[in-house]
Amino acid sequence: MNIDSANNDDTNAPEKPYQGRSGQPPPSSTLNLYRRLPFGRKHFFGHENPDRAAEFFVVNPVPHKHHNSWRPIFYRGDNPKYSGLSTPVGRALRTKMWNRFYIQIGDGVAEVLQNKERVKKRKKYERKQKLRKFFCQGEKPPPEPLEDPQEVRGLVAVFEMKRCGFLGRALEWELGGQRYQWKGTRRFQTGAFRGLKGVSHDFKLVDANNNIVATFEKDRWASCKRSEKLGRPPNKKRLFLGTLQRYPAADAPPPAAVLEAVRSAGPDAAYGLPEKLTKYLNLQGSHSGDLTEEAIAFTCWIAVEAEHRLRYKIFDLIEEVLENIGS
Repeated sequence: MNIDSANNDDTNAPEKPYQGRSGQPPPSSTLNLYRRLPFGRKHFFGHENPDRAAEFFVVNPVPHKHHNSWRPIFYRGDNPKYSGLSTPVGRALRTKMWNRFYIQIGDGVAEVLQNKERVKKRKKYERKQKLRKFFCQGEKPPPEPLEDPQEVRGLVAVFEMKRCGFLGRALEWELGGQRYQWKGTRRFQTGAFRGLKGVSHDFKLVDANNNIVATFEKDRWASCKRSEKLGRPPNKKRLFLGTLQRYPAADAPPPAAVLEAVRSAGPDAAYGLPEKLTKYLNLQGSHSGDLTEEAIAFTCWIAVEAEHRLRYKIFDLIEEVLENIGS
């Protein structure tokens, strides 16, 4: 079945979004999305109980700049500032207007970032030595040994998530031969808005057969609330944004099968994607987590963040146009 429709709900699909949650089997996993720092700099998927560690953490140092400086890093584990067990397993690039996203995922992402840091330190040291030579000063040894880039042994896979239609809500991506699509849903609406199309803020993730894989129910009043202060690391305060629920599917491939499908696809699956990500491709590397679960969480955050930032982007463009007209 074609899932290229960018409507808020697929009217040709057998799923009935107005029947609430009663017809849906219980979720296999539930995670809450929290904002750790304002302006989208840090988010994490965790549990309602603050004593439990977060499952995934997203660090996005420059969220409000242009697309060429948008570089979120997706961690498996809690806040990497306090947790030494957190491992980077994903990072992403995007295009203008939040239409396409290029995602690098796998255990090898941590090794790629370490190699980039090694190269950065060496270049910084060489620049300092050139400056010292210019002022007729002797060479100074580095404060710590400089390492050469190491071979990446972990899995590094790349896939694309693209928007269906012009400024539509639907976002489609493929991993291990399985096609998925984040799209709007009315299943969580209540009261007078129940079944009303075009006002939903929530998402659902469906596969090519229109089976619901996951849902994300937004807190519509999150922007009007204060952060919950916990007063202790790793997350001293948090703001609840919504709930991500993943549902079991009878025809869903196991993690080992997904990993094998990614490896068998070969480099051709990444053809045409940015060289910044594909040059580190290592499909035969090892991976210790559930690739599908991590991809669902990362793409969910991207979908929520993109929709939120796109609203501000439109206002910024209108403001810039009016300023140019006035001048």
